[in-house]
Amino acid sequence: MGDLERLGRFLERVRKRALLENSVRVGALALMGLVVILFLLALWANQTGPAGYWPYLASLTILVALGIGGGLGFLWPAHRWRSQSVLARLVGERHPVLRGDLLSAIELSSPGALSPGSPNMGTAFCAEVFEKAEPLDVNTLYPLHKATRMVFLAGGTLLVFLLGLLVLPHSVGRGARLLFHTPTLFEGALVAHEPLVGDLRVTYDYPAYTKLPRQTFDGSTGDLHALKGTRVRLEMRPLQAARKALLLLGESGEEGVLDTTLEHDRFVANFDLTENNAYRVWLSSYIGRPRREENAHRISVESDRPPEVELVAPQDRLELTHPRPVELAYHARDDFGLDQIAIVYRINDGAPQRVLLKDGQGSREVHGTTNFEPVTALLVPGAKVAYHVEAQDKDDVSGSKVGVSRTLYILIQNPREAMEDRLGLERDLLEKFITCLGDRLELDPARSDDPSALRKTRDLEESALATLGRLVEELRRAGGVNKSLAATLAAGSDHLGKLLREEAENGSKGGKGAGKKSPAARHVAELEAIAIALDDLMGRQRMDDLSAIGKELVAAHAKLQELLARYKATGDESLRRQLERDVRELRDRIAELARKIAEVKARNDVNTEWMNLPDAAKSLAKAAELDALLAKGDSQSLDRALAELGDSLSSMKDLLDKGADGFQAMRFPQERKALAELQRKLSDLEGDERNLAGDGGKLAKEIDGEIGKRMADKQLEALNRAKQKVEAIASKLTGTPTRELSGTGETASVAVKENLRQLRRLLPSKEWTEARRETDRMVIGLSQLQQTIGRQMASGRPPSQTLKDFDGKVDEAGQLARELAADLAKLLPKTEDVMSPDQRSRSHALGERQQSIAQRTRELAQDIQSRGDAIPDGEKTRGELDEIGGQMRMAEQELFQGAPREGSGRAEDVSQRLAKLRQQMGERPSAGSRQNREPVHIPDSESSRAPRAWREELMEAMREKAPEDYREQVRHYYEELVK
Repeated sequence: MGDLERLGRFLERVRKRALLENSVRVGALALMGLVVILFLLALWANQTGPAGYWPYLASLTILVALGIGGGLGFLWPAHRWRSQSVLARLVGERHPVLRGDLLSAIELSSPGALSPGSPNMGTAFCAEVFEKAEPLDVNTLYPLHKATRMVFLAGGTLLVFLLGLLVLPHSVGRGARLLFHTPTLFEGALVAHEPLVGDLRVTYDYPAYTKLPRQTFDGSTGDLHALKGTRVRLEMRPLQAARKALLLLGESGEEGVLDTTLEHDRFVANFDLTENNAYRVWLSSYIGRPRREENAHRISVESDRPPEVELVAPQDRLELTHPRPVELAYHARDDFGLDQIAIVYRINDGAPQRVLLKDGQGSREVHGTTNFEPVTALLVPGAKVAYHVEAQDKDDVSGSKVGVSRTLYILIQNPREAMEDRLGLERDLLEKFITCLGDRLELDPARSDDPSALRKTRDLEESALATLGRLVEELRRAGGVNKSLAATLAAGSDHLGKLLREEAENGSKGGKGAGKKSPAARHVAELEAIAIALDDLMGRQRMDDLSAIGKELVAAHAKLQELLARYKATGDESLRRQLERDVRELRDRIAELARKIAEVKARNDVNTEWMNLPDAAKSLAKAAELDALLAKGDSQSLDRALAELGDSLSSMKDLLDKGADGFQAMRFPQERKALAELQRKLSDLEGDERNLAGDGGKLAKEIDGEIGKRMADKQLEALNRAKQKVEAIASKLTGTPTRELSGTGETASVAVKENLRQLRRLLPSKEWTEARRETDRMVIGLSQLQQTIGRQMASGRPPSQTLKDFDGKVDEAGQLARELAADLAKLLPKTEDVMSPDQRSRSHALGERQQSIAQRTRELAQDIQSRGDAIPDGEKTRGELDEIGGQMRMAEQELFQGAPREGSGRAEDVSQRLAKLRQQMGERPSAGSRQNREPVHIPDSESSRAPRAWREELMEAMREKAPEDYREQVRHYYEELVK
C-alpha cells in the first residue's frame, strides 16, 4: 500500500467523523425546532378548536423537520464531502499546518498533475505529507461536544413539552391531541350563535294502522313529536349561501348523519321516527369552515300504548255448584284501533285457552257481553278457572300490543263431597243424639251417688246442640225441600236447650218411670223427635240425590240422540268428538250413580223398605258398548246401542223416582198432601187463565174482523202506500256506518231494522193494529238515533262524510216514519168505536173473570205464607205468585178498558208462568246433582257500570226532549232499554 493510498484512507476517516458530528448537531437542532413549533401549534389549536387541517399541518411540520434534519445533517454534507480536495481543505481548516501540503499532495496525486520525469518527486512529497498527517486524531479534528450540547438542548426542549402535556392537559394536552385528531362533522364545524335556517315546514305521515290523516306544520321550531313509525318530511330554507346541508343526529352527532336534497332553494330531509333523539342542522358554505347550530332540536317519539280492557262479572271469585255459563261484560278501548278481543282462561294448571269474542276491525272502542263457558269436559268438581279478557291493537310498527283485564276466578264446587260432608255431619249428630237418648233412658233418678253420668250426658247433649245449630243455619241458607225439616230441627233444638237449662238450675227431677210431664220424659221425647228428623233428612237427601241423577242421565241421553242425528246428517268431525266426550261423561255419571247406590246400601242411610234400588251395571255396560261402537263408526249399531241405553236409563230413572216418591209419601205425608193440594190449585188457576185467554182472543179476532170490514175499501190503497214508505225507510238506512256509531246508536239502529222486518211481515197479512204499534216503536227508535248522531257530530271530533250523509238519511227516514204512523192512525178506527155493546159487555165480563182469578191467586199466596215452612220453597213460590198476580191486574185493567187483544195476550203469558210454577213444585233438587245450565247473570248494580260510557250517554239522551206526540212512548222505550 502506497503513501498516497494511506493518505486517502486518512481523509475517508475524516469524512465519516465530520458527517457524524454534523448529522448529530443538525438533527438535534431540527428536533428542537420541531418540538417548539408543535408546542406553538398545540396552543393555537387549543384556542381555535378541532379543525380538519390540524392533522395535515402537524404532519407537514414533522416532514419538514425530518427533511431539514436529514438533508442538512447528512445528505447534503455527504454529497459535498465526497471529494478528497474538499476534505483536505476541511483538515486544513482544522489543522493549519497541513493546509497547503495536504491539498498539494492530493492535487499532485491526481492523474496528469506531474510530468513524466518527476514521479519520484511526487511520491516523496506524499510520503512526507502522510508522515505529518499520521499522528493526527480525527476525533480531535472533529470533536462531538457541540453536537452533544445540541442533543441535550433538544432533549430538554422535548422534556419541557412533555411536562406541558402533563401539567396543562386542558390547553397543551388538548391542543396536542387536536393536532393529530381528524374531527367529525360536528367537531369540525363552527358553532353558529344565530339561526342557520328558516321557514321550517314539518309534514307527518302517520303509520297506516292509525288511520290518521297527514298533518303539515309551517313555521315549526324544528322539534319533532309524533308516533313511532311516522314518516317525517322536514323542509328548511338556508339563511346563508350553502352548498350542502346535513342533519347531525344525537347530542354530538354520534348517531349518524342524514343527507338532504335541494329542492327549489330549500333543503329537504325524509326519515322515519323510531326512537327519542336530537338533531342539529349542519351547513357547508362555499368558502370557509362549515357551521352547525348551537342548540339541538328534540325528537320525541310517542309509543302506542296497549289497549285498556275492563271486565265485569257477577263476582270476582264465583263459586258454582256445577259448570254453567257466566255472563260477562267487557269494554276495550285503544288509541288507534282494536284488533281481536278474546277470553283467555286456564283450568287448574293446564295450558291457556283462547275464545275469540269479537274482531275490533280497527274500532277505537268496543264493548259487549258474552256467556263464558269453559270446556265442560275439563270442569270436574273442584276445578279452578282463572280467566281474563285480552285485547290486541293493530300496531304493525312496534308489533301488536296486548291489553289485559283483571283476572277473575270460577270455582266449581264438588257437590258430592259437600253432600257427603253434610251427611257425615248428620250421621255423627244422629249417633250423638241416639247415645244421649240411651243414656237418658238408662239414668235412674233414685240414684244420687253418681252425678258424673248425668254430667257426661248433659255435656254430650250441649255439644250436639251446638253442632245442630250450625246444620240448621246451613239448611236454612240452602232453602228447598229441607227447609221444613230445618224448622223441625230448630224447634227441637230450642226445646232441648230449654230443658237443659232448667235441669242445670233445678237438678234432675224424675226419670225412668216418671210421668209424661216429667223433665226426664220430655228430654226423651225431644231427643226422639230430633233423631227421627235427622234420619228423615238423611234419607230424603240420599233418595232425592239418586232421583236427580237419574233425571240427568235421561236428559244426557236425549242430548246424545240429538248429536248423533246431527252427526249422521252432516258427518262433521267436531260433532263426533263431542259425541265421544259426552259418552265418556255419561259413562262417568252412571259409574257415579252406581257408587252412590252401593254407598246407600252399605251405610244404611235409608230404611230397608226403600233399599230396592236399581242395578246400574247394565247401563254402565251399555255406555261402554256405545263408546266402542262410536270409535268404529257403525251408525246402525250406534242407533241400536243408544236406544237400548235409553231404555235402561229410563227404567232406572223410573225406579229411582218411585223409590223417592214412596219414601216421601211415607215419611212426609203432610208435606206431600200440601204439595199436591198446591199443585191442584195452580192447575185450576192455569186452566181458568187459559180459558180466559182463549175467550179474549176470540173477542179480539171479532173486533179485528169488524175493523177489517170498515177498512175494506181503503185497505189496498193504504197497504200499497204503507209498503212504499217502509221500503223508502229501509233504503235510507242501508250502509249504516256502525264503526262510527256509539253503543246507543248501534242499539237504536238494530232496533229500527227489526221494526222494518216486522212491518214487512205485518202489513201483507193486514194486521193493522200490530203494524201501528210497530210503527210507533220505529218512530221512537229513529228519534233516538237522530239525537245520538247529533251529539256525536257536536262532540268536537271531526265526523266523516259517511256519517254526515247518514245523518241526513236518518232525518228523512224519521219524517217518513212519522208520516206512516199518522196514516195508520187515520186509517184505523179506535177499538172503542168499533166494539158493539155486546162486545163491550163481553170484554167487561172477561175483566171480572180475570179479577176473580187474581183474587184466588192472592188468597193462595197468603195461604202459602201462613203455612210457613210447611211447604218446600214456600217463600219463593209466594213471590212468584205475587208477580203473576201483578200481571193479572194489568190484564184485568186492559179488559175493563176494552182492549181484549192486549188482555188476552197477557193472560196467555200468565197461564204459561203458572204451568211452569206447577211443574217446578214437583221437582226434587239435590245438592249432589247437577242443576239447570242457565247463565249466571251480572247483578244489576254491576251491569250498570259496564260499559259506563254507554250508560252515561243513554242517561244524557233521556234528558233530551222528544217530539210532543211521542214523549210517553220515548219514556217507555228508554225504560226498556235500560233494563
